[in-house]
Amino acid sequence: MKLRERWRLWKNRTKIGSFFNKCNFLWIKHVKNKKNLKFLFLVYIAIVVISSLLLWSPWTQNLSPSSGNTAISYIDAIFTTSSAFSDTGLVVKDTYKHWNIFGQAIIAILIFAGGVGIFALKIFIFNWIFRRKNISILEMKLLQSERGGTDSAKVGKLVISAVKFLVLTIILFGFILSVYFYFTDINTTSGIKEYLAKNGEIDANGVWLNSPKGDLAKAFRFGFFHTISAINNAGFDIMSGFSLMPYYTDYFVQICFITLFIIGGLGYPVLFDLKGYFSHKIKRKKSRYHFTLFTKLSLSVYFLVFLFGLATSLGFELTSTNIESMWNKLDSSGQNYFYGNVFNRLFGIFFTSFSTRSAGFFTVHLKDFSLGSTITFMIMMFIGASPASTGGGVRTTTIGVFLMSIFNMVVDKPRVRIFKRAIKKDTVDMSSKVLGIAFIIVIVACFICFSSFSDYGGKIITSASQADGTKVPIYGAEHILFEVASAFGTTGLSSGITASLNTASKITILIVMFIGQFGISSTLLVWKRKRNNHRSYEYAEDDVAIG
Repeated sequence: MKLRERWRLWKNRTKIGSFFNKCNFLWIKHVKNKKNLKFLFLVYIAIVVISSLLLWSPWTQNLSPSSGNTAISYIDAIFTTSSAFSDTGLVVKDTYKHWNIFGQAIIAILIFAGGVGIFALKIFIFNWIFRRKNISILEMKLLQSERGGTDSAKVGKLVISAVKFLVLTIILFGFILSVYFYFTDINTTSGIKEYLAKNGEIDANGVWLNSPKGDLAKAFRFGFFHTISAINNAGFDIMSGFSLMPYYTDYFVQICFITLFIIGGLGYPVLFDLKGYFSHKIKRKKSRYHFTLFTKLSLSVYFLVFLFGLATSLGFELTSTNIESMWNKLDSSGQNYFYGNVFNRLFGIFFTSFSTRSAGFFTVHLKDFSLGSTITFMIMMFIGASPASTGGGVRTTTIGVFLMSIFNMVVDKPRVRIFKRAIKKDTVDMSSKVLGIAFIIVIVACFICFSSFSDYGGKIITSASQADGTKVPIYGAEHILFEVASAFGTTGLSSGITASLNTASKITILIVMFIGQFGISSTLLVWKRKRNNHRSYEYAEDDVAIG
């Protein structure tokens, strides 16, 4: 008897099966028949709520007396869950110290499911692993809403190919990093070692307390957890509270992470298109392969934004006269640079420029960058990664179309043309709306988060008094803006204020993370109602001056 037939008989002849049928009926009647995006949104909310209850439970937390940890509030649990599922990386507790192996496993699963996509994962399991042949129309529409491109006919094949590639990449890099972590110890500058020792990460003998070297189980956890986190542009780590700073001068680890950032940040349609290109080359076809407009625009803007960030931040750091900036900062001896030689510091900026796209890992503490670099990174996080990728933000294609529309307005061209293709007017208008709404969301979120400052009764200290009575600024508006931009871009980089946010600010950041992952246009469509706005008349047209 076939497995499907056994499943049907079990559902029809057992009490549990009957209960399952009733639940399925209620699911279809009240949830599944809703609009595709609203259904997707409700499923995401359900996953976050259920997972947050697990992280809230003592089973997932390290609450032993020796740990010094206390049970977290439900707000912190749902904040962590939302951060993991939206692939953001903002945390209120150290992921390694506060969560036990079960809790870390749940976080890793949430990162993977949120990055790959729930319905994309479902189709991959049933249609590729279990060889189911058909994809329903509803599943096809949900896939297109979640991770697909504009061509609904190819969405199933596109998603399966992309997920297959992501899973194989996770297995490959997870194994490589596991072996590497097993044989390699901490690799960083003397200044960073002193800093880590001061914060209890390195003992008196100079040994990193959380080192995976020689520990097969820990090396395996390090390898696969960080591979999942990096390819999904999540930013979660179980190394320490200082991300990749212990591996600041280990360029093999950093290049592996950068490769994973790029793969995860390009998007499913781009990965599918690149697969077609390499397949075309392997078969040695004489005809020229034509990339889609989506791929051309996504790749172009992705790397142009990176180059903009790299050049701008490098310029700010090289010209900074602040002795505490990352380029000029000295270690405690006053003889050596805290962040090493020139090449070390150049690569630190290079890595950060990639990470601020949507990844969230860091090798240089964000507070050590100059204000100009910090603002540059905010812009990069706000732009984010490509559509249908594991990253957030307004997306690369949005900024590309918007900038081209401005250029066309300046040169007085009637249509927006990119790579010898005319862009639809609705798409051009939508790019402006998405940017405008995103800007409003970030500003409103910042105003709410300002309530976390000590000046307004919050826990974030804005200044400290010195012995002579003068006040030295510690945290300011730029740090709140950085936090909100990081949440919207689902980046996860922080200047260190996440744990000190009040409840209203955490809920605000949580909502911003969801919008960043779901996308502005998708979020608007979730709440859109169908109304008959047709009128048999219209008001007299008039005009107002703008700009």
